[in-house]
Amino acid sequence: VFDSFVIVVGLLPRLLNGYGVDLSQTFSILCKLRFFFTYYAGYTAACFISLACIERYLTSSTSAYKRQLITKKRAYLSILIVLIFGCVTFGEGFYCIDINQQLFGAPQSCYQLKLNIQCQIADSLLQFIFELLIPALLMIVFGFLTFKNVHNKHSRVNAVQLGDNPLAATVGTRRMSVSQEKRAAQKRDGQLRTMLLVQVAVFVISTFPIGVFKLYSIVTVYQTKSPLKRAIENTIFNISVISLFFNNCITFYIHTLCGQVFRKELFKLFRCA
Repeated sequence: VFDSFVIVVGLLPRLLNGYGVDLSQTFSILCKLRFFFTYYAGYTAACFISLACIERYLTSSTSAYKRQLITKKRAYLSILIVLIFGCVTFGEGFYCIDINQQLFGAPQSCYQLKLNIQCQIADSLLQFIFELLIPALLMIVFGFLTFKNVHNKHSRVNAVQLGDNPLAATVGTRRMSVSQEKRAAQKRDGQLRTMLLVQVAVFVISTFPIGVFKLYSIVTVYQTKSPLKRAIENTIFNISVISLFFNNCITFYIHTLCGQVFRKELFKLFRCA
């Protein structure tokens, strides 16, 4: 949902700007709302993927205590915290974003305040930390821990299967049914892990250019730049933004290609239509 919101609010106005019909370039309130919702939706989508990585880590843990930490109440609370924190964090855009700026020599006027260096630093730093850096670190760390848990779990299963169990003959039928259920659950979990891994990889790769550019813009904010250098920065900036939007556009295809459950539900939806 939030990925779609990023595309509509963030990418569509860029297309309209090419035809000179982007109202966010001429109306200040639309400009501020556009940046706020673009940042907010991108941050929320990234945080939700991070929460999914944490959830996969907890469910794959061999510790019963960690698995019991997953409850609907905690999930709803985490979502609420993410939503509220995003509003507070990116609310600065209503002050630091305005029209008639052309900060990087770009054709769009809606951007950070050109004469307010503190706003440029704050806006770039907040987006880099909370929309790019922290979600990427959480995805990488908990993704690695999840695969470590899966490896440990498979090692334990193999050890049990190799052991000598004298009661195997009396509970064979029951064990077989339980084993089939476990295999189905493991298959589903495997698909979810694959889908999550691909999504994390796409996120890290697609957000890396804009993250580097944001850091560069903060470090060089006080430098006097030639028109040629500004033009080069503008080109790099636009390429980085396109790369960032690529992450939001490809989510549907990741779910379709990597998630069998998602494909089944999608086909059901098409049949009903």
